[in-house]
Amino acid sequence: MDHQCIYPIICLTSTVQKQYLTPELIQHVQKEAEDPIWRMGILAAMKKQWYNIMCISPRGLIHIHGNRDTGWAHIISRHSYYSNDLYFGEGALGDPSRFQPSGIPIFDWVQVADDVFANGQIDHKEHQDAALFVKYNGQSSSFGGSNGLAKDFILILYRDTWIVHSLFPKKSLQPDTPKSKLRDLKRALDYISAETTLVAENLTIRIPYVNSEIIERYVIVIYINLHTMKGRAHLQVNWPNGAPRFSIHTLLMFDVRLDRADVIANNIEFTRFINTFTKYGDFAHIEEVMNRTEKNLFANG
Repeated sequence: MDHQCIYPIICLTSTVQKQYLTPELIQHVQKEAEDPIWRMGILAAMKKQWYNIMCISPRGLIHIHGNRDTGWAHIISRHSYYSNDLYFGEGALGDPSRFQPSGIPIFDWVQVADDVFANGQIDHKEHQDAALFVKYNGQSSSFGGSNGLAKDFILILYRDTWIVHSLFPKKSLQPDTPKSKLRDLKRALDYISAETTLVAENLTIRIPYVNSEIIERYVIVIYINLHTMKGRAHLQVNWPNGAPRFSIHTLLMFDVRLDRADVIANNIEFTRFINTFTKYGDFAHIEEVMNRTEKNLFANG
């Protein structure tokens, strides 16, 4: 049977080495920050290098464009409500707190950082990166939907500078994403695929679960009959190297709210359905099967 790929899967990649500002780059950023143009509230939308300045706040905090490990790009990657980036580890390391979906980050988050810097306290607790960074604990209500109610935030600066490494709420401001009990596996939302037959009789959705090496270990495979809108979910179990091993069929049955015409047109409503269904769908029962499989089948490697 010929199939049409309408929501293609993306290649999996992983970044291991941290890329922070070096002493030389810190000196470069501080020199760049001396330019009077930054005091005029300029925003640098374009960048030549990741360590270039994006803006300087009213209180003088320096926000760099950054990368996945530091700066503005890091904050978005780890703490934006809409980020699907994968993180692994215990506690907050693998499950970072999130900002709210409303508001304008470039204005709200910069003001939150200023509030914490002006009114917060330095956290003197020992931590492994104390030689690189200084952590501030403080409160702010300068975010969309706060209704004037202040929340706790953490601001991290490069030591002996006003350069922002990270900023995040202590607790997610809108924690409505289902919490997974899986410790070493993540639902890889950016790697979802969906396809339908050319005559649009059935829709197949694949939701991969990957480990910290970004190896696809399990796949929830969902078949939806586009005439009856009945769905069935199966589980594909892979070997530790990512090769398929076996499947467990019909672990979940459900109805979906989806218009077949939207699937055929591959329009925004269909994209919205895929994003919402795969991100907020409750697959706790199937994830528990993954947990048991890991313990009973792969515990000894």
